[in-house]
Amino acid sequence: MTADAQPHHPAIDLTEVRTELNTALLSDILDDLGHTRQCLDAGIAPIAPDQVLAGFAFPVLIQRVYDPSGAPYEGVITAVDELSADDVVVIPTGRATDFAVWGELLSAAAHARGAAGVLTDGLVRDTRAIRALGLPVLAGGAGPRDSKGRQETVAHRVAVRIDGVRIEPGDLVFGDADGAVVIPCRLAEKVVAAALDKARAERGLLRALTSGTPMTKAFKNFGVL
Repeated sequence: MTADAQPHHPAIDLTEVRTELNTALLSDILDDLGHTRQCLDAGIAPIAPDQVLAGFAFPVLIQRVYDPSGAPYEGVITAVDELSADDVVVIPTGRATDFAVWGELLSAAAHARGAAGVLTDGLVRDTRAIRALGLPVLAGGAGPRDSKGRQETVAHRVAVRIDGVRIEPGDLVFGDADGAVVIPCRLAEKVVAAALDKARAERGLLRALTSGTPMTKAFKNFGVL
């Protein structure tokens, strides 16, 4: 099952987002706009510490199964074959810890299609191979158990939730060593522009502080913290 149409992606320079922004800045701007529940809960982290994930949500919906027969990988294979450049595969598992929902071969296929990365609250495996591939992956942890006979993909490009955060196709997904934040598509351009402005102000504040300016004066001059 899939949505009928691909979402419209906002006009955002993802390279600039990856190099200039971080989860803290984006979360601060969302707070300022009254969207205070857009960060995923603690425990989701990049499989390589310096990885930064930025792209547009391509949610994948899974369900539990308890029978290894049938075609266990059919749904996820179909989903991966529909990935486009800058998509982020988003897979909610309910913080499952008894199987890995993603691995090396899926990563290789997604990378070849230009995907921006993967975000899941569950486990991934083949982490050393995925790190070598260079695909940013944020996950709740790592484990070796296969998904076969434990879960199957039933839909993709549909709205999902992780930690109570609704994630719709085309939403801007950002992740780094501090965690992950989801910016609704309709707000993405506004949030990114404001976050870039704050990043510039913070750099000015940092220069002032490292040159010895008292923090009270520096904060008054720049108005950010």
